[in-house]
Amino acid sequence: MRKRRPLPLRKGDVVAIVAPAGPVDPARLSRGIARLSAAGFVPETAEGILGRDGFFAGDDGHRAGQLDWALTLPEARAVMAARGGYGTTRLLPLIDWTKAARRRKLLVGYSDVTAILSFAATRLGLPTVHGPMAAADLARRPDAEALDAFVRLAAGRVRPREPWGRPCERLRGGAAEGILCGGCLSVLTALLGTPYEPDFRGTLVFLEDVRESAYRLDRMLTQWTQSGRFSRIAGIVAGAIAPVGGESGDDVRKVFADAGKRLSVPVWYGFPAGHDGRNFALPFGVRARIDGRGRLFLLESPVAP
Repeated sequence: MRKRRPLPLRKGDVVAIVAPAGPVDPARLSRGIARLSAAGFVPETAEGILGRDGFFAGDDGHRAGQLDWALTLPEARAVMAARGGYGTTRLLPLIDWTKAARRRKLLVGYSDVTAILSFAATRLGLPTVHGPMAAADLARRPDAEALDAFVRLAAGRVRPREPWGRPCERLRGGAAEGILCGGCLSVLTALLGTPYEPDFRGTLVFLEDVRESAYRLDRMLTQWTQSGRFSRIAGIVAGAIAPVGGESGDDVRKVFADAGKRLSVPVWYGFPAGHDGRNFALPFGVRARIDGRGRLFLLESPVAP
């Protein structure tokens, strides 16, 4: 599939902020906008971004309208989600994604926004960024290193020989290489059997989640394995998933190690991205390699030269 790489995001560029999922806290949004502005970008928020309809930031039409506005805004180089929660999957049938891919805007977010990121990266050939959200991690205690990583990645300033993030812990096997993609495991699992299910053939799959028991993680990984959708992956890179309900980190590690054994692929654990702690930006839809020491290398850029 020919990649339609987004244009690089540089200082002075407009970042359109939308709420495709849960309701947005105005104070958190203000803090996130301030951080984006301090980093040199020009944040523009969608009309009605503070809307609320139960556990959504407005009804489906309202939230889809925000996305359509951001995807068609001529001056916007990037579209960033304000937060996750739930509701993004409901918008997938309401957007003309083929037209959106031709506009080549950098799609940024994580958590529930995984639905858009993984679909666009694997089905549309549009690289995306699993990265910060304006009213989520950008609104919390500043993480200068993580924000700088996003700025450099979005600008196309990451070298292929530069180790990215922090080294991971080996659970099974060794080096692996493939098209990096994935995201929040529970959101990905909800896409199975739909037209928006990501194509993980030949991918180095990044997986993370939050507040999920080990048995639930195992159930989801088993579903992916038994469906055959993971039969041709190159390997798994898991985030540092916090244990719940009296479980230990070893319980979570064992789940991923067992999945790797069933799939006969390498498994690495603890990349600092996602819900638990630091959220180091990761590009989806580009080739990456993890070496025998657990260091991740981005072999391609998610943005055009």
